[in-house]
Amino acid sequence: MDLDSLVGQLFLIGIKGKEVDEETLRVLRFVKPGFVILFARNVETPRQVLSLVKQVRSVLGEDVIFAVDQEGGIVTRFREGFAVSPGAMAIAATSDPNNAYRVAKVLAREMRTVGVSWNLAPVVDINDNPNNPGIGVRSFSDRAEIVSRFATRFYEGLKEEGVAACAKHFPGKGSVSLDAHLEMPTLEKSLEELESWEFVPFKTLIEKGIDSIMPSHVYLSKVQSRKEPATVSYEVLGEVLRKKLGYDGVLVADDLLMGGIVKNMTVEEAVVRSFMAGMDVLTVCHEPDAQMSAKKVLLKKIEQDPFLQKRLEESLKRIKRFKEKFAVKRLPEEIRFDPEHGQIMRQIAERSITLVRDSDGMLPPKLDKDDYVFTVRLSRSVQVQETDIGVPWVAKEISKRFACKLFILEEGVEIPKAEKCVVFTENAHLSNWQKELLIRVRKNFKKVLLVALRNPYDCSLIESSSLCTYGYEMVSQEALLKVLLGELKPVGKLPVEVFR
Repeated sequence: MDLDSLVGQLFLIGIKGKEVDEETLRVLRFVKPGFVILFARNVETPRQVLSLVKQVRSVLGEDVIFAVDQEGGIVTRFREGFAVSPGAMAIAATSDPNNAYRVAKVLAREMRTVGVSWNLAPVVDINDNPNNPGIGVRSFSDRAEIVSRFATRFYEGLKEEGVAACAKHFPGKGSVSLDAHLEMPTLEKSLEELESWEFVPFKTLIEKGIDSIMPSHVYLSKVQSRKEPATVSYEVLGEVLRKKLGYDGVLVADDLLMGGIVKNMTVEEAVVRSFMAGMDVLTVCHEPDAQMSAKKVLLKKIEQDPFLQKRLEESLKRIKRFKEKFAVKRLPEEIRFDPEHGQIMRQIAERSITLVRDSDGMLPPKLDKDDYVFTVRLSRSVQVQETDIGVPWVAKEISKRFACKLFILEEGVEIPKAEKCVVFTENAHLSNWQKELLIRVRKNFKKVLLVALRNPYDCSLIESSSLCTYGYEMVSQEALLKVLLGELKPVGKLPVEVFR
């Protein structure tokens, strides 16, 4: 390979559509990326994904690695025709780490069938800040040992099926109050504090041989001498991750077009500085012009700088090792998924639904025509999320089954009065208007069942009966409906502390 092609191996880029058009072809030929990441915008059906993978391979060669954020739950790229998993916190609510292993094996089998062999998961952030806007139910727990156990089993499930895992987001974003997609969060902890908490799951997975780690755009004020994202910091990547923690696997950057980066530097500067600091794989998920410009600038810098040439040799060794292990040699002509995959996801979802308390005696609810089902419209409150928005199916279904009134909660609405209600929330603990409406609901109804469709912290907002689902994928909504109809007992256990 010439230098232009070798530098291209460092890049993980996103493409724009469900097939390779002329613009995508131009970008692929210019950047020559070693890795391509798929998003919902690239996905229609398993057959279509396989076709897209074949098209890209015909341009880049058979050793190109395809990556995807297939965490499960709210961050799930492969949906239609695939088995959809509950998210990390829902899996942890089953209290059985083996369920993380089972989920990962199913996800990995289906990924490899369509030519994708790098899952940018598991999330190993410890969600000990209920107000964290970017992690929440993407985390297994607010306890380091639980995160470590479940993440390890998830990794082992992927590994057995020949799919690379990625522990993210180093150094840990569970305690912060800003979303790195929008801003650069600051984590004000000493190295000793980080080692005893945030680093615990990372250290566990490093010992197990995790294939890759994703550093993110967090500033460690007590570790770094410059105010900059960890992604571009040698103090974090070189001194802490490589030397102190002894990690010699692939480091892959969180998207270098996130607000945590571009509000502090250009993407071209970020690519150069991140690579200089020790990053192996440079991620530019969107914007074809930015992808080509980043490649052009980095190539020129490497041509001129002997230090960067040495860095290139180091990263290419890791990338070569990674590709030898995970490149998909042969793609199938036909796609067949085991029907049992969906059944496994349903079983786990059904064991995740959690009864927090039944102080109003509302489980199962017995509603009549004068009672209410209140619900918010689901939103995409985290940028990395690509799930459907709108009125949740389960709210409409429970209203229909009991022939009672469906009422959409929006800021400023007047709350009616009646005897009983079920109210569906989404991150009400982060929403002042939802909090106010819940207080009015509690005042106007004798019996209330609150259903937290996302983060379970909503259950602490009012005294009522309450259930948690940890996400609203259809597999979780269908399990919830069975609980609400009295067909299924909620046996999940809270993996985070809700009442503080």
